[in-house]
Amino acid sequence: RGEQVQQRETQGEMPPAALTAPAPTIDAAVPKDAETKPPVESEEQHTWGEFLVLGFYVVGVWVSFLVFGWTQEMLAAQDFEGKKFNFTHVSVLLQSVANMLTAFIAIVLETLITKKPFTVGAGVRVQDWIVASLGYQGAHFFGFQSLQYVSFPVQIVCKSCKTIPVMIGEVLIAGERATLKKFVSVILLSIGVILFLFFKPSKKFKHADEFEFTWTFLYGLFLILLALICDGIYGPYQNKIRNKYKLCGAFNLMFNMNMFQGLFSFIWAVGDGELQEAFHFIQTHSRVVPYLVNFCASMAVGSSFIYLLQRKCGALMVSKTTTVRKLMSVLVSASYFGHPISPVQWIGVVVVFTSKFTAPYFVNLIKSLQGSSTKKAKTA
Repeated sequence: RGEQVQQRETQGEMPPAALTAPAPTIDAAVPKDAETKPPVESEEQHTWGEFLVLGFYVVGVWVSFLVFGWTQEMLAAQDFEGKKFNFTHVSVLLQSVANMLTAFIAIVLETLITKKPFTVGAGVRVQDWIVASLGYQGAHFFGFQSLQYVSFPVQIVCKSCKTIPVMIGEVLIAGERATLKKFVSVILLSIGVILFLFFKPSKKFKHADEFEFTWTFLYGLFLILLALICDGIYGPYQNKIRNKYKLCGAFNLMFNMNMFQGLFSFIWAVGDGELQEAFHFIQTHSRVVPYLVNFCASMAVGSSFIYLLQRKCGALMVSKTTTVRKLMSVLVSASYFGHPISPVQWIGVVVVFTSKFTAPYFVNLIKSLQGSSTKKAKTA
């Protein structure tokens, strides 16, 4: 009988068995979660809500760090009854205490909201915290110290080149491989800094001597170089800690880095008598107190906004936000404190701050040129 059925199928009297299988139903072709998909209106409302939260975080970063930069320059440049607040270790100590308290409050709130186990040290070895915190302290100490010898725009532009030492640190400390994109970023950063430092404004402008290559100016650049080297140590080491200890979140890093940094700064400030001198300065020059409060609060709030922004939108959004913030800081500093900046220097500023976003374009251009040259070689 099977032979008869096969003959009838081959003669066209019966459809093949494959064609008689039941067709898939419409329900089977629809994903299971399609029925639970929220309506379009709620999606739009959710998008607007997310947009407002994002805008709040971004503006929070801008305002906080603009206030921080302005206050930092005021503390370095302004005279208080003929004296300046040149207590670098105390400045780092105050900043550390504010950041540490903010991070601890955030850890407690995060534990209560997420119901995760409460941890501050996150299981990280003390040795790891010490190494990372020493680099962290050096970056802040040398950065603050450099403002006594160079202007704020010079410091912020040169400090924006931390990609160079961080790339070297990632290779030496974390064992990572430098990508073509990072090499291109380094080249762009170098071009921007050269334009900014060497194409100085005309001497007819007030404060044009800020860019003269005196020994004082060169010493300030040397301090910035030391700060960048410290950036190259603690940045990759932080990544190493995060990769090794999974319980270590951003606020755990913020708390412990500032706790050890504050401890080192306290020991140093007590050892050389700076803490006593700073305390006496604050007592006799009470006008400095609001600046110190702004200095500590703006740094702590700004760091918190950066963490929230990174957790919500990722590192790229943080990079874009901080890039605009640095440009705004240079604009505010140049206009408020009267720092002269030539048109070519402004081009250098833009090249430095946009290098992260223009580097991928040049990488694609290089790859396309390499591909076209390879094709020509093959056809030849």
